[in-house]
Amino acid sequence: MLETKGLCRTLIVDDEILIRQGIKHYLDWEKEGFTIVGEASNGKEALELIEKLNPHIVITDVVMPIMDGEALTRIVNEKFPHIGLIVLSSFSEFDYVRSAFQNGVIDYILKPKLNAEVLLKALRLAAGQLEGFHLSSEGEHQQTLKDKLRGLYEGTDLSLEEEAAAYFPHKYFQVLSHNYEANKKMMHLQDFLTNEDGILTSILSTSDLHIYLWNGDRILGEDVFSGLPKSGFICSTEVFDNLSELKGKQKELERVESYRFFFPDSFYLSDQSLPPLPGKLQDFQLVRFIEECKRDNFQEAFSYLQEHTGQNVQNYQQDVAEYKAFLNNIMFNLIVLLGNKDYQTEVLEKKKYTYFQNVGQAADVYTANQTVDSFLKEVMKIVETEEEQGHMRKLTDYIKAHYHESLSLSDIANHFHFSPSYLSNYFSTHSKEGFSEYLNRVRIEAAITLLRQNDIPISKISEQVGFSDHSYFCRVFKKQTSYSPSQYRRKRIMS
Repeated sequence: MLETKGLCRTLIVDDEILIRQGIKHYLDWEKEGFTIVGEASNGKEALELIEKLNPHIVITDVVMPIMDGEALTRIVNEKFPHIGLIVLSSFSEFDYVRSAFQNGVIDYILKPKLNAEVLLKALRLAAGQLEGFHLSSEGEHQQTLKDKLRGLYEGTDLSLEEEAAAYFPHKYFQVLSHNYEANKKMMHLQDFLTNEDGILTSILSTSDLHIYLWNGDRILGEDVFSGLPKSGFICSTEVFDNLSELKGKQKELERVESYRFFFPDSFYLSDQSLPPLPGKLQDFQLVRFIEECKRDNFQEAFSYLQEHTGQNVQNYQQDVAEYKAFLNNIMFNLIVLLGNKDYQTEVLEKKKYTYFQNVGQAADVYTANQTVDSFLKEVMKIVETEEEQGHMRKLTDYIKAHYHESLSLSDIANHFHFSPSYLSNYFSTHSKEGFSEYLNRVRIEAAITLLRQNDIPISKISEQVGFSDHSYFCRVFKKQTSYSPSQYRRKRIMS
């Protein structure tokens, strides 16, 4: 059942955390009569939260992993027809918009046009269509303690002196986030901290994240959480001793949580638990990297890149999105460069978006770097194949230029500074035929051209194409053409 009066509960569904944060900061939600009760990163998580939280309105993106917005709106329209649906998307195509409204969507907002006015208008439109619900005006709703704590945590100016005296008698405050895999059984921190002397108050909950305010006589450090299941991890702000300092702690906690990208195996992160930062790292010289690749010094270029990425795993204060963009930019530039140098880049072109996506979705710096390492190995295969083909071209070009001479495997081996056995094996490995077969084919092709000139004796032709033994020439010619040289000439004349 919907309440007939109060704050309109809203659920935000988007796979991009920056979009969710942006939506939350557009409005003074509770002043306008709304409250955000939860967040989800895909449709499947959203359905789980709808069951638990019973929101009045769901704001959802269209393109998301696991379950997209189109499927979510269809299911919500079928199972929870009382919920108001607002779609927020980059897609303006007619089919997307039509599909959304067929699934009961009340409003469809394009992300580039999103602002506070547009969002509030859509929310009021959705709230106005809720059966039996009256949107509270400012001052009608007495905020709960959790609502006030969350508002202060997110930066709203609030006075909580009375609440601090009534509910939080202990010395220390910390904000803790408990991140865990949504599909795995999770131990609640309340259960884990039953023996600790203090108060743990929930501020925000999603399908894979709980944020708490801890007030206790003991600081909760890494040692406290060592027995927590490894499917989750804890992040903590610095300790503070006045509840008013909760204001703005969201940014501090999100900063600490971003370090998880560089410490994927850590179960607890705080500023105090982090190792010292490395000394100032040298900026990556993209021009140097590209120039080395242009000169075909790929090994040197890739070693330089891997040295840089290896050092960056320690630079945990760098922006994660910028680092991922740097890696993708390297791969993009390499594909363009290889194409400009006439390398066969079809495989890379087909797989490039997979590489870009894998970097973009990498949960940690090691996975992101490994993706780039795999890409570089693919590049080296292409380069080495081209180099091998280049060596073969040099060999075949030399044979085509000297086939009329008394040419032997040893002659060519000496010319290219190989042993005859190595050259023979190399030729067989990189060609469909052996050295002798290839040389004879080139000579017979030249002989066919000369046979078309009727005034040249056949014995002379065999000498001109490099055969010292006329009878051997005839045997090879017949083997390749099914005709003797004289038969071929007569057939040519008749035709």
